[in-house]
Amino acid sequence: MNRYFTRKAVTAVCFSITIVGDLITNVISNSDSLRQRVKTEDSLASAINGVEEVIHENVVFRNGLMNSFGYMQALMGKQEVNCFEVVQDQNGHLHYTYFGVGPKDTSQLVEKLTEYKDSIHNADTKFVYLMTPDKVIPGYTMFDLGLPYHYANETADLFLENLSAKNINYVDFRETMEQSGINPSDLFYKTDHNWKVETAFWAFGELLDQLENQFGEMFEQKEYYTDITNYNTIQYTNSFLGSMARKTGILYSGVDDFTLIYPKFQTDYSYKASIYNYSIETKGRFEQALIQLDMLRYHGGKYDDEGDKYESYLYGTKGIAHISNKLKPDAPKVLIVKDSFMTPLASFLSTVCSDIYLVDPRYYNGSIIEYTNSIDDLDYVMVSFTPQNLSDEFFKFN
Repeated sequence: MNRYFTRKAVTAVCFSITIVGDLITNVISNSDSLRQRVKTEDSLASAINGVEEVIHENVVFRNGLMNSFGYMQALMGKQEVNCFEVVQDQNGHLHYTYFGVGPKDTSQLVEKLTEYKDSIHNADTKFVYLMTPDKVIPGYTMFDLGLPYHYANETADLFLENLSAKNINYVDFRETMEQSGINPSDLFYKTDHNWKVETAFWAFGELLDQLENQFGEMFEQKEYYTDITNYNTIQYTNSFLGSMARKTGILYSGVDDFTLIYPKFQTDYSYKASIYNYSIETKGRFEQALIQLDMLRYHGGKYDDEGDKYESYLYGTKGIAHISNKLKPDAPKVLIVKDSFMTPLASFLSTVCSDIYLVDPRYYNGSIIEYTNSIDDLDYVMVSFTPQNLSDEFFKFN
């Protein structure tokens, strides 16, 4: 019995020494930043919060500590990390979720979308909502008992019912996803909330089919541009660590493969984008103008934002962007109000369009309605937010 308590005491002492040593190391390494932060605060409470922020953002051995913590969670068989901030399903996929009691009321969101549609001056502009799938795939995704569920798919169903009542056209990629030929385990990255680039390419072809069915839109050489054999595919094995895995550590989540898809055929583009005070302008072939090659070539740490290969398409999420296809001057002109799911899809859609304009409500401070009406001869306005993003944060059009 004495030996048992002796081991417990030694373990407690070693743990305490580790915690105190780590705290002292971080305070010393961040001493200059801490002093500067404390000087700028006007109260004790804000100074303490500032110290916590500096330590959190600049933790020495942060990735190693996070990996060790994640490994311990995996050894204990835990399916959640950081008080359910990230949960793991029975297939090993990570999820952002929360405790829901049922689908959310979407009537106000539908009203905002209807107001946006009715505000478009050009009567010839077609309006369509694109519902991308949630990572919780019915019939495939299963959680252990007690883990939270957000009812995002049920909320999306209710949202689309309300759109139908308002006579607003929509494309629901969830309806035909089973016919995509993609295994459910390969639709999404295990470590990230986004769908895979391969899934986005399938959705590009599905979108063209739906626009033909609903609006009679005949895209020139549609079968050619949606044929994957006319594209280069380069796989970067064990190279992509998604947003959720950067919270849990590699030893808990594992690492994803990433596939780059870009045309073999001739292309010629110009591209402009901006977010806050940062702007970018490129031109050339698809892979020169629309892909940030430095992210694909990055050999730094997997936890670094510079290594987020999903963000290589269109140089990542921007507040506003414009893709111009120099070889398709007479093709349709499209505006997409979107979240991150649309980034690779819009890249592929640009191969059959003359212009694509992109707006992300989170990072654009202007009026989306005014911006829409400033573009002449728009053929389509598309709005697309994934089921979990059906919230006021995204439905800001004024």
